[in-house]
Parts: sequence; structure tokens; C-alpha cells
Amino acid sequence: MKHLGWLTALFLSLATLAYSGHVCGTAQMMDYLKNRNKTIKPVNAPKTAALSTGTACTASNLYDSVYTRTTKHFEIFYTLEGPHKTTKAYIDSLEKALEYAWDFHINKSGMRTPKGYFETYHYEMPTHDELYPVEVIDMSTLRHYRSFFSEPCYFCFGLTIPMDGEESVLLIENDFKHVPNGGAITDSVTFGDKTCPYSRATEEFTHPIYNYSYAKNFMAALRVTAIHELYHAIQFRYLNTSVNFWFEASASGVEEIAAPDVDDYFENLSSMAENVGKPYTTLSKPYGAGILFMYLHNHVGHDVNRLIWENFNKEPNRNFQYQLTQVAKKKNLSADSLFHDFATRLAFTGKRSELVDSSFMIVNDQSRWPEFKTEVQSKSFEAPTLDYVAYDYKSNGSPDMSKFKGRASAVAIYSDSYTIRFLPTTNSIDSAKTEFFGKGSPDSTLWVFSRFFEDDPVPTVFKDSTMRAYPTPWREGSLCFTPLPHNKDYIEIRNRRGNLITRIKYSTSTHCIDEREVKSLLVPGVYRFRIGNSGKLKDFIIVY
Repeated sequence: MKHLGWLTALFLSLATLAYSGHVCGTAQMMDYLKNRNKTIKPVNAPKTAALSTGTACTASNLYDSVYTRTTKHFEIFYTLEGPHKTTKAYIDSLEKALEYAWDFHINKSGMRTPKGYFETYHYEMPTHDELYPVEVIDMSTLRHYRSFFSEPCYFCFGLTIPMDGEESVLLIENDFKHVPNGGAITDSVTFGDKTCPYSRATEEFTHPIYNYSYAKNFMAALRVTAIHELYHAIQFRYLNTSVNFWFEASASGVEEIAAPDVDDYFENLSSMAENVGKPYTTLSKPYGAGILFMYLHNHVGHDVNRLIWENFNKEPNRNFQYQLTQVAKKKNLSADSLFHDFATRLAFTGKRSELVDSSFMIVNDQSRWPEFKTEVQSKSFEAPTLDYVAYDYKSNGSPDMSKFKGRASAVAIYSDSYTIRFLPTTNSIDSAKTEFFGKGSPDSTLWVFSRFFEDDPVPTVFKDSTMRAYPTPWREGSLCFTPLPHNKDYIEIRNRRGNLITRIKYSTSTHCIDEREVKSLLVPGVYRFRIGNSGKLKDFIIVY
């Protein structure tokens, strides 16, 4: 095979770069190729391509001796000089990180073993047949980067390149430093009779939450990068013709499962918390959707993800919703119900996380997640229209679910507790409110909506549709009136003689009065109510 040349313009103005944290080079590569309708396999190019206009330097001129480290499962390629230089201590740590990742993915999770290519991509070195190749390089000076990116991969921690069929090569950042946004230093190296320029990586990557330097604490960065990128190499064993949001979401989620102390994934949670209602399948950067992977692993089964990829291998042209639906059926579960359970647990972030214990949380870190956006309602509202693999949250008010497709639940939030009520039909809203107010007036009511693969509207049920007051006789708790028409806005309560006692404003189909208000308005006896100032009066009884 002829390897690719390198057409990078190293003197590219860096002022246009917008750094927003490190990224996965594999995801960047796939996005770039997808947007250009290209396959995920590299395109051959001549080796003689120059580093930049006006120089005869090639990628090979930036390094001299290439060393190797063989481990139980890997062959690591690295240099000790030039822009790609690293240290033996770094390689020692990388060896441990790679073998740990192998043990987690292969031995513990039962995934397929990655399959290496016969030659490395960047250093163009022959590889050992039974070992998986890993190259340690400065990611911003990747050979012929334009095959995969629109500009050098300045902020990439790693990259897994599919080579032929299920075979791939893994590349790891050499020092976790990147070229700065502005004022890059131009350096050069001389090997043999060639002096070649490059932009020096001087800015250290830092942890998004704890702010320590990954360049200094490189073991933490190596652990999550090895877990993430080796997982991509394994994914290519199952699906190497097309990719979907689950490709990157699952690779991000597995970081927290395999290395829970690093917490690198926190960087992506804020955007997820702000974009409630947006389908996971349309996220431009689905790293944050790894929280769904965490849910499936911790609350459904450690084998779920492996089974999803085995299904992709059998039916590569079917979408993620179909694949998870098939896996759920094998476990006698509903994928729509699983996704709704995930959305409900996800509602307990921010301050609400104080109400639940660790067994309810998606992962133990959930108490530190930002609160997912909830839109406050003051009256009746239409349930949101959701696309597949999406959820939304509303607070207070009362939803009209007559056209809603998906699953819904109501959550009563009290000062120190909560109650969840699933809403299988439109009629369930009233009964949920009755239950909630029977336990005392909640501080707020949270409505959880989700849609995974559901196409049918929530069924409308007319059972017990006669307008009534309940419970009757009333002794304690809340006194409720239902179903109330939308074209009127108050309830009249009169005594047995017909004298008006009070008018009570309402805005939803069920209105409840708490126990304190009932006793302040009504002494024990028989009462009558109607909606508005006309119509038949209905009886109810107060006893206490």
C-alpha cells in the first residue's frame, strides 16, 4: 500500500481556530468525511507531498529514529526527538493504560479484539502480526491530515484510522500539548541534510473540571484516551461501512465506566443540560450522549452495549433505535420504557438530586451534574412534539397529551421527598394530581416527556369522565374537582340552600384545594358545586 503524503500548511493563521476543549480525532474524521460524502477509509496519495508551499520537506523529515515497545497485546511506536518526541516514562504509562483498556473491553465486556494493519499509518513501519499497533505522535502534524480534517487536528487526544476492512491503526497524542490559538512559535528540526519547520505545541491541555495539567498528569489523559480510542478500533470490527451517533456516544460513555475517577466527560454535560428536547441522533457532537450508555450499563445490563454492536454487525443499515429495540426484546423489556426511565432519572440533577439515593442515579456522579433545563408553565399547555431519542421537561401547569407521541410521567416534588406517577393515558393526569395532593401540596410538579421509537399517540381514555368532586364524603387531604371544561375558569360552591359560599379560579382540567383551605371555607355538611354561574349543581359532602 502507498501511504498518504502530507499537504499541511503549517503557517496557517491560527487566529481562526476556536478552541473549546479537546476532542476525539476519530469523531472529527468521521464528521469531515460524512459531510463530504466520502467513505471512512483513507484515500491514497503520493508520499512526496510537501509540508508547506515552498519546501520539499515531507512528514518523514520531522522524525529520525522510531522506537518500539512491545507489550502483551500492543506494539507501540514512538520517537525521542522532534515535534513527535516523548519520554520513556510516558511510554511506560501508555503501556499500562492500553493493557487496562484491553482488559476492560475484551476480558470484562466480551467485545471483539481490535485488528491491526500490517503497516503503521504515520511512521510507515511494519507491524507485528499478533499485536495491535499504536503510534505516539504530535497530532497536529499528522501525515496528510487533509484526508481526514479541514485543518490540523490541534485539539485531538487521539485518532483511530480504519485502514482496510476491519483493520485499523491507533494514534495517541505525544505530550498533551497543543498549538496556541494565536502567536504560535515556528520551530524546526534537522535530520540528515534537511531542515524542516513546524508549529510548536506549547499550550497544555487541562482537565475541564479540576483544571490540572494533562501534560503533567498525563496518566489520567492516557487512561481515558486509551479506553476511548481502543473502543473505536473495536467498533470497526462490528461496523466499518457507516457510522451513527452511538459510535461516539458509547465511546464517550465507556470512559466513565472504565475510569470513573477521571471525570473528563463533565466537559460535555452543560451543553446537554441546555439542549433538552433535541434528539440525540442529531447532535453535532454526541459526546454528552454517553450518559445513555452509562444508564444502559448500570441499570439494564453490562452486556447491552456488546449486544447492540452485535446487532449492528448483522444489520448495519438499521438505526440505533431498531438495534436497542431488538436487544430490549431479548431481555423482555421495552426500549421506549427504558429510554423513559433514563429520562426520568435524568430529571433528578442539580438540587433535585438531593432527593434520591445513589441506587436511583444513572452514575454516582449525577449529584454533581448541572440541572437539565426545565420550562416552567403556569396553566394548561400542549405536551411537546418530540423526535426519536429525545426528552423534555416541563414544570407545573397541566399538559394536554391528546396529540403526544411517546411516554410521559408526572413527578411531585416535595421539600424532602418525591413521588413518580407514570401516565399511560390522557386520563392519568387527573388521578396523578389526586394522588399528589393527597400527600400534601407539592412544591412543584415536574412533567417528564420522552420519545424513543414510539409512533402512536398516548391513548385518550374517557373512563370516569363525569364531572365530580372527590373524595366524597371528604374527611382529610385535598378536595378535587374534575374534569373541568377549558371554556370556563371558576368553580362555584354553594350550601344546601343554594347560597353562594365561594368562587374558586382554575386553569387545568383538575383543580384541588388543600386541607387547610377546605376547613377554612366549609364546615361539615352537604354542599353543591357547578362550573361557572349556570348549569346543574352536583352534591358533595364534608365530614370532619
